[in-house]
Amino acid sequence: MTKTLIRHAIAADFEALLDIDVSSFSGGVAYDAAELAYFMNQEGAETIVLELNGSIVAFLIMGVHRTRRTATIVTLDVREEERRNGYASQLLKRSEEMLTNYGVEAYDLQVDVTNRPAITFYKKHGFQTIRSLRRYYANGHDAFLMMKELA
Repeated sequence: MTKTLIRHAIAADFEALLDIDVSSFSGGVAYDAAELAYFMNQEGAETIVLELNGSIVAFLIMGVHRTRRTATIVTLDVREEERRNGYASQLLKRSEEMLTNYGVEAYDLQVDVTNRPAITFYKKHGFQTIRSLRRYYANGHDAFLMMKELA
């Protein structure tokens, strides 16, 4: 039986997270090392990783704005060969537990309008499309702004 563990990221995880992000997204969407470090080190940033048998296979970065009671999912990445095993759902559930404990009432994310699997995933988990963001990504793609209210 496979054993998963969700924990906060540590500095030693950075290269693995960068590798997962670069392999998960095309140019203009994937973060480079400086961008990933920036998002992980912003005030209010939370990075959680999911380990499978001791190896990181997925991670989630969110920015928490406690005074506004909101948060933003910066990225949710799963190694391609480990997708469709429920790991993204596990990370999303854990992030919602954390946000609820922080008093966050709503959180949002941006997703490439061409990324149908991600859009379907987020809708399945209660996110609603709020509006389109024109030319949001460096590659010129539009994004959907999606939001979910936490009970």
